[in-house]
Amino acid sequence: MSRSQKLLLSIHACYGLATTMSGLFLTLYLWRLSNELTTNASFILVTFFFGTVSYAIGALLSKKRDRIFSFQIGIGLTALFYLLVILLQEKTAAYPMLIGILNGTAAGFYWLGIQVLIYDLVDNPSRSQFMGKQMAVFGVVNTIGPAFAGFIISKLDLTGYNLVFSLSLLLFFTGLILSFWLPKDLSPKKPLYLRLLWRFSTRKADLKPMWIGWIIWGICEGLLGFFPAVLLFMTVKNEFLVGISSILFGTIAVLASLWHSKYNHREREPHTILIVWLMYFLACVPMIFHMNIWTVFIFLIINEISKALVGVTYFSYMFRVIKVLPKSGLRTESMVMKETALNIGRLLSVTSFILLYLFAKELIFYYFLFAIFIQGLLFKIMSTEKDEFIVRKRINVYR
Repeated sequence: MSRSQKLLLSIHACYGLATTMSGLFLTLYLWRLSNELTTNASFILVTFFFGTVSYAIGALLSKKRDRIFSFQIGIGLTALFYLLVILLQEKTAAYPMLIGILNGTAAGFYWLGIQVLIYDLVDNPSRSQFMGKQMAVFGVVNTIGPAFAGFIISKLDLTGYNLVFSLSLLLFFTGLILSFWLPKDLSPKKPLYLRLLWRFSTRKADLKPMWIGWIIWGICEGLLGFFPAVLLFMTVKNEFLVGISSILFGTIAVLASLWHSKYNHREREPHTILIVWLMYFLACVPMIFHMNIWTVFIFLIINEISKALVGVTYFSYMFRVIKVLPKSGLRTESMVMKETALNIGRLLSVTSFILLYLFAKELIFYYFLFAIFIQGLLFKIMSTEKDEFIVRKRINVYR
């Protein structure tokens, strides 16, 4: 890896360690303070909505100035978000919408910045391998962060939550300082060509189903934003055990990510999606009929494998598809379209969850099973990828 790639990975590791230490326990913090899943769901719903808005604003900023600005604003606002949580302390659960707005805005700026940076700093042939290494790093911090945070919280109870949030704040500031050494974007500044991307999406056969796939993935991911952590806590009823279990889940995520980086080549990717989806669906069924520590743990293990393989695999597929677009791949516009589609799925999912929780609570787990079931369509979308599409474009260029 180049120096800039290593630096980007280091900053992402700081961000990842901070968010895994505090993000998991923020979910439990809200649950413990309110004892209502609707508080968590409202927080995540507003987060997704404002994440979409700030992602688009970050894209505009990235095109007009530099993608690093969006990246840095995201890290800075995330630090501000946890500072607000520290100041509010036990009043945090009374303002799920307020903190959700700040959290979503920060996340949108950050993820736009890093995804465009990955596209710019990593060439196309090695991008999938880089993303596998990135997921492996996230797996390591997912192992260390929650276990350490769980130990602190088990000793200090609610005071421990604020200490964990304070440590995360320091890590965000470290990542922000390191970001000033990333290379600047020296390419000519351009407007945001969203209309042009939409026009190409309606004409090119590969593009339209790929965006629909992000909606499908978002429907499942919306629930995964808060539900697994609460499920685990409801089963073990102890923050330290929740943190310690992250060692197991983090190890599995690291192994799955390393496997992806080394063995999940392009021709194998659709079958990887299919196999992981079948495992995911079959792991969810026993939990619905009998929820205990074993069924929950099995499901969460498969969940880690899915996060490490399905999301990264589909993201790599998207990068290949958008490569055929003009205007340098319309990379920033494609990220906005992806995030919009993803958040449409997330918002539909969480809104449906809130309605079911209020009016038909007994159907929640069946809805969760449905969200996983429709992920099988990602295999159908990826299996129709055509190499000829790229070949035809190259012929046209040389003419």
